[in-house]
Amino acid sequence: MKQIFNSEKELFALFRAGNLTMSPYLVTEHKGRIEAEYKKIWSSQANVSHWHADYLGQFSDDLYLTYEDDEITCRRLIKNISSETIALKEAGIELDGIDFGKNPDKDFYYHAENSRIYATMTLPVGFDRLAPGGKDPKYDIGSYLSYVEIPCCSKRIGDSPFQPFPAILLGNYETNHALIHGTLEQLVFYHCYEIDHDRGKLRMNIISGFKGVEALDVIPNRTLTDRWYLGTTDNADDIEHIFDRYTKVLRTVLPPLNGAGNANRHSVVWESWNDCIERSVSEELVLKEAEFVSRHFPNVRFIQLDDGYWHNDKFANGIGTAYEKDGGIDKKKFPSGLRSYSDKVRQFGLTPAVWTGLICPACSQITKEHPEWAVDYAWRYKEYEGIECGMVLDPSIPEVREYLQYAFDKFCYDYNFNGIKLDFWSYVFETSFPMLKNREHSSYEWRRWLLTEIRKRLPTDGYFQTGCDIVQGNPFLGEFFTNYRYGMDITGGEWDHVKATFLWGTSCFALHIGDLFVPNSDSIGIMPGLSENERMFAINYILITHSLVELSGKLHSDCSAEHLKILKKALCNINNGQDVHFAQYDYRKHNVLPPAIWFTDTPLFSRKSGTESLPLKTVALFNLSDENLNIAFSPADMKLKEGNYILTDVWSGEQKEFKNQIEYILPPHSSRMFSLNVADGTQIFDSNIRLEKVDAENISFATDYKADAELLLNTKPERVFFNGEIIDFTYEDGLTKFHVPEQGILSFEF
Repeated sequence: MKQIFNSEKELFALFRAGNLTMSPYLVTEHKGRIEAEYKKIWSSQANVSHWHADYLGQFSDDLYLTYEDDEITCRRLIKNISSETIALKEAGIELDGIDFGKNPDKDFYYHAENSRIYATMTLPVGFDRLAPGGKDPKYDIGSYLSYVEIPCCSKRIGDSPFQPFPAILLGNYETNHALIHGTLEQLVFYHCYEIDHDRGKLRMNIISGFKGVEALDVIPNRTLTDRWYLGTTDNADDIEHIFDRYTKVLRTVLPPLNGAGNANRHSVVWESWNDCIERSVSEELVLKEAEFVSRHFPNVRFIQLDDGYWHNDKFANGIGTAYEKDGGIDKKKFPSGLRSYSDKVRQFGLTPAVWTGLICPACSQITKEHPEWAVDYAWRYKEYEGIECGMVLDPSIPEVREYLQYAFDKFCYDYNFNGIKLDFWSYVFETSFPMLKNREHSSYEWRRWLLTEIRKRLPTDGYFQTGCDIVQGNPFLGEFFTNYRYGMDITGGEWDHVKATFLWGTSCFALHIGDLFVPNSDSIGIMPGLSENERMFAINYILITHSLVELSGKLHSDCSAEHLKILKKALCNINNGQDVHFAQYDYRKHNVLPPAIWFTDTPLFSRKSGTESLPLKTVALFNLSDENLNIAFSPADMKLKEGNYILTDVWSGEQKEFKNQIEYILPPHSSRMFSLNVADGTQIFDSNIRLEKVDAENISFATDYKADAELLLNTKPERVFFNGEIIDFTYEDGLTKFHVPEQGILSFEF
């Protein structure tokens, strides 16, 4: 039976976090912070409470609280009840009296943006978020600004432009009990936080603010809606489960998500930027790659033309090209234009896609002729000497919206691109800084307008990818986008970029929301700037995290046969968004590196878990450091019972018995990846093609496409069948080779 409460005190007693009080308030541009007396009605029949206040005849404020045990969901309605337009700066909820019964000096918070900004997971309450370089000398924390411009730092937690997962944990290092607050709606407001101590107790100010405007001009009779969650967790020590209860509620209120679809889940995009191609792109080059990948990579579905089609090679220009004659296209690179190019891509059975950015270079025609269309964004570029800020378009201006519609008509209809990577797009929509000329709507409202306009121009199975600012796991964007880039461009192969991506990805993959919105770790390819160890580190990381959305490079000319074999195996089983887990990782420890041990509950070459004769787990080990690293682990670390197991290196085939603890020494910047099988019975340790078991009684598997298969078995088969017909095979030291002629059913007889 659900508990029915008659007071705030009774409700918050279940939170076990002190004597909590909750005080709503509003902040207007004219009067500043204003408070009111709330009439609180507690239902005697249901677990709901209604709080109502009238703010001096300006606003009515209604909070509808639904509670169950120590969880609250709130829908807040703020209505302008006056006859005048009122500038509302923000709404807030102040939580006072928070106390975990431990040393308050050990109070801390975790937010997904922490790793992106400060290169660390948790921060103590009291940490100076504006300290030079992101390092507060009061604390022994290895924090630093992780590719962050100083103007993007804020005293407020969750205020950054990096589109983080919209929730916060507030806890104490000496207990696993903590408070959780999270967003349930992003139509108008976003949530950020101020946390401090007051006489030994914690105070958390939950702020519902507006992106892009200093204040929202709320017209008479307009109602603003806000929804949020407040609850607890007893898993504050486990980064994979801290937000479980919030996420369960969030899943019930999210709109239908394009990110949950298959556009980027089981297929790959070849893109033209990385591996040192960048703007040295042309129709001739891309068509050679299209022909090559169509023969060698059946899981590649899209060919993405990245930046470089504008006639000026010195600057990135996407959306601004449509303003110019003939689309501003470089006719030396694309002699017949982009429609002719995209039609040629289709001749290979592939789907053309395009990069476009929403910053227009200072030298572009549109910037020169319409400077009034720009927002002030130069403040972010002040620390970049010699770089002139391009034009960030202001969507609050009607003429800008009209132009954006025209431009995306050109990309999606005239050029017939069926996928879009939207780069440099979020600056005006995600920045907590006043930029919009017109203040009747927040930037989140204009974000929704823009993404709706683009999404409706794409086919339902077309992909839509985020670019900069990169996304730290915000699932609300999955309503429109099909995948999110959370890490840095690999470019030609930069180790520092790999390291940053690994760190930021830890926060994203811990959320276990890949089924809602596909994570994208950027491309794998030749990566010439990386050493062999570093190259395999990047490949293993992208594989274990199931975030292989992109392939890149001049594969037709620059890829060795040996590396091509690695890439083809890496792409054999695309299942982006699948959960990955960490072992022996305490995210609350200061100065700790990201997890060294990652594992999934499926084989590298199959999407199903627990299939007899196939690996139970895939395990990856990583050494980010500049020194040798000893990594020891046991079956228990993989959530396995005691027993006899076999570890098989998926690249070398090296095998070791795995019964108790096992240890590996990894050189600097290196990694290992293993399949983990039981030691008994017929076992397939490894495969370079995807296998999905179709017959529980026999060893039969569905295959996807034509391939030269290599399987590592512990027993030589007597016969191998394909679609019921016996096929030839070779067997040497367990390595079994045969040709799969097409999609079909593969069976073994032992």
